[in-house]
Amino acid sequence: AALAEDAEQAAREGRSAYLAARLETAGSLTAANVSAAAAAGDTVALELIREGGKRLGQVVAGLVSFFNPGLVVIGGGVTGLGHTLLASVRTQVYRQSLPLATGNLPIVLGELGPVAGAIGAARLISDHVFSPA
Repeated sequence: AALAEDAEQAAREGRSAYLAARLETAGSLTAANVSAAAAAGDTVALELIREGGKRLGQVVAGLVSFFNPGLVVIGGGVTGLGHTLLASVRTQVYRQSLPLATGNLPIVLGELGPVAGAIGAARLISDHVFSPA
């Protein structure tokens, strides 16, 4: 939602002709519109995705330093933003986290897309229902 709001602001300010055209046509913008603009080579859309990845990476860096996970999977709707987002997240995490926590830490995009939450919830329920008492 924050990415869509930033994209709408950029479109209204005239910084991106592509996003402005989509905003005029649809009335509002989504992250998918930003992704399409970036795929079309819109530099403003690419910068918006990089900035979003930087913000997300700052949060993930704090979590990595605290929990020291063996794997970080970025899931949900943001996976549609692709490797531009992932590169920005990785950069922030590797800069801000302790080297021991990130030495062998893979950071990847989830493969389930926007249905990841529903699949995860279903899995938790089935594990609970079918677990031995």
